[in-house]
Amino acid sequence: MPQLDEIARRQRGVVSRRQAFQAGISPGVLQRRVTTGRWQRLLPGTYATFAGRPPPAALRWAAVLYSGSGAMLCHRSAAEESGLVRSGQGAVHVLIPESRRVRPAPGMVVHRSRYAKARRHPRRRPPQTRLEETVLDLASTSASVDEALRWIIVACLHRRTTPDGIARALERRTWLPRRRAVAALLAYAAGRTTELPHWPTT
Repeated sequence: MPQLDEIARRQRGVVSRRQAFQAGISPGVLQRRVTTGRWQRLLPGTYATFAGRPPPAALRWAAVLYSGSGAMLCHRSAAEESGLVRSGQGAVHVLIPESRRVRPAPGMVVHRSRYAKARRHPRRRPPQTRLEETVLDLASTSASVDEALRWIIVACLHRRTTPDGIARALERRTWLPRRRAVAALLAYAAGRTTELPHWPTT
């Protein structure tokens, strides 16, 4: 089915049950494809249209499709998708609107925010947070100031943002863990101070 083949191609070989049905696949055909091993179930209602171990990129797509409307990659998963860090085998982090709920699934961490829509990158697929938002999430949850600084430096070395660009995103956030420390770290990265900030443990 050309329509479903094109959807799978765009989504790293992953489709949702709803997409399969809309493209003309019947429940019986879908079940046979899974039973015979042509397809494999990744998460409830999401399928890889290939055999073998699914790569991290396919698992990220599956997590977004499973999480439904308004869902997007965030934290390390968004960083992996945008090329800030190499893909790993850890849990997939997904951000959804605060008004929604998603049933927990193995291999996933779900975050919620009333400002999820504003944090979404307008073009990148799979849906994911903007680069500056991704850096803020990762820096603010880092175990040390050095780790937080590495996320900022890596993003800026790619010449896709600047410390000031990240700082502007921080200004739009109503809440962020270690907010003051992150703001001070961005000032350090921008060269406005020569002292690294104290990094709170919680």
